[in-house]
Amino acid sequence: MIKVRNLHKYYGGHHLFKGINLEIEKGEVVVFIGPSGSGKSTFLRCINGLEYFQKGEIDVGDIELHSINRLMPDKKGIETIRRIRLKVGMVFQQFNLFPHMTVLENIIEAPQRALGIGRDKAAEDAVTLLKRINLEKKVNSYPEELSGGEQQRVAIARALAMKPEAMLFDEPTSSLDPEMVGEVLSVIKELVDEGMTTLIATHEMDFAKEVADRVVVFDKGDIIETGTPEEIFTNPKTERAKIFLSRILKRSIM
Repeated sequence: MIKVRNLHKYYGGHHLFKGINLEIEKGEVVVFIGPSGSGKSTFLRCINGLEYFQKGEIDVGDIELHSINRLMPDKKGIETIRRIRLKVGMVFQQFNLFPHMTVLENIIEAPQRALGIGRDKAAEDAVTLLKRINLEKKVNSYPEELSGGEQQRVAIARALAMKPEAMLFDEPTSSLDPEMVGEVLSVIKELVDEGMTTLIATHEMDFAKEVADRVVVFDKGDIIETGTPEEIFTNPKTERAKIFLSRILKRSIM
């Protein structure tokens, strides 16, 4: 479904990714963990064309995104990114809902503009999605009238309205109060249970253990270890992974 080959990413003189390779199978759930600033979010943003990269290739299905070493891609690059974003939805740390639009309008805007779906059909699909996340009563509410958890669930519905083949979640609960985390994770878990190809960057270790087919550990822009949740959380092989996990789990696994 997704293949990353020899990915290099620079920020000025800082060489973040030094030739990362990773393959994601269709229907696979891959959770990315690691310290803040280790490259998890940047990696997801590269896949979705939100970050440019200087060397390497990213394939999404049959679409090939080659290295983009300038802020403004050429016409071919822009079209490739557009096609990838039709296949891959993304949900961010911040909800990024349009504040001047209702919940319904937030969800139907992109399907109408990008997919050419008529307003009535787009609205029908949006209500179906809102029922799925138990927010159908908020259809005419504005973002400021919603809790953080409700806003993030609407953001997920907005991404799903584009009928993606895969979903990327970039720390989807990091901006939420603790009591709201569960309601967002439950929606993501439903997607996972339905077989959606899903990539998640998160610090929610219990959730990672529950949903992941594979866990990928990032540190300093490098994939230092990959394996099943059992392998990573009970018997990490690298010293860097052991140190990170012992700190975040607040117990020694050395």
